[in-house]
Amino acid sequence: MLSRKRKTVTGKLIVERPPAIKPAKARRIIRRFHLLINKRRIICNKINIKLLEADESANSRRISEKLRLDGAQSFYDEGWNTQNPSPEYEAQMLRVQRLDDHNQLLRILGYIMSEIHQRGGLKNYQLASSMGQDRNRGGDSSKILINWFKTIRTSGRQYRALEIGSLSAENAISTSGIFDPVTRIDLNSNDPAKILRQDFMKRPLPSSEAEKFDLISCSLVLNFVPTPQLRGAMLLRFQHFLRLDVEKTYVFLVLPLPCVSNSRYMSTELLCEIMECLGYKQSHTHESSKIIYMLFQRSIGSKAQKKHVAGGFSKKVLIRDKANMNNFSIAL
Repeated sequence: MLSRKRKTVTGKLIVERPPAIKPAKARRIIRRFHLLINKRRIICNKINIKLLEADESANSRRISEKLRLDGAQSFYDEGWNTQNPSPEYEAQMLRVQRLDDHNQLLRILGYIMSEIHQRGGLKNYQLASSMGQDRNRGGDSSKILINWFKTIRTSGRQYRALEIGSLSAENAISTSGIFDPVTRIDLNSNDPAKILRQDFMKRPLPSSEAEKFDLISCSLVLNFVPTPQLRGAMLLRFQHFLRLDVEKTYVFLVLPLPCVSNSRYMSTELLCEIMECLGYKQSHTHESSKIIYMLFQRSIGSKAQKKHVAGGFSKKVLIRDKANMNNFSIAL
């Protein structure tokens, strides 16, 4: 019998196997990368550097140009060349919102950029994201969506889907045969030929019904949006991309379970109230040990209520408070 691990006479594998990352490590890598991106955004806002959400090359050029104009390259280089991890820089990075020393901000920016580009931060993030949805490892959240959709779809009809934060063109949404076409976008696409590198909040609004969708999938994206107001703005923006020429459209939300089960300001019930205010009704939900999956339905004629305009969900409200709780919230 031939060995499964077939090798050449030099001992190398004929087919290179992709590197494996355990799920727990993949989650740590993804959380770390989003922390770096968030802290970089805060620093750049403070020192007047306008970043692009989906163009790391352009961001590097803009930072370099700012350093050249300010004659501040030396401070940035100090941070870039600091050994990582640095307890001092890590502590300062976590409280960078309260830091006003311009030169120290540049050092921390150099420290962050070094990890993103020199120490494999971006590369590891893309690999971890891709491995996270590997069908062989049970990481494809859209499998649950497809099981639900099989019970509610109209036979013979093709549905159009927009997948925000897409990690794979081979997941269940793309291979089920229910959705065609599937438009995939992600801020840091690991497959630009199949997944468009794009920020949903900057995606042009549809000019016709033909450019709208039956389903918007937003899996493990909302929790990485940096502020409650921006999360609310994302939910509000969904309505512009859903079709009006069909009876029902859908939004598939996937969040870490602690966002609703262990937050001082959010619960499953409150999230459903916010979605109902925006014109959606929850049709399906499922909780695993770490993730909550929710499908919301929007019927033709449904409109966002005026409650959020009047301030009904404009501020976070404390609904419980215990040690070790998080502060996840959504503001409209």
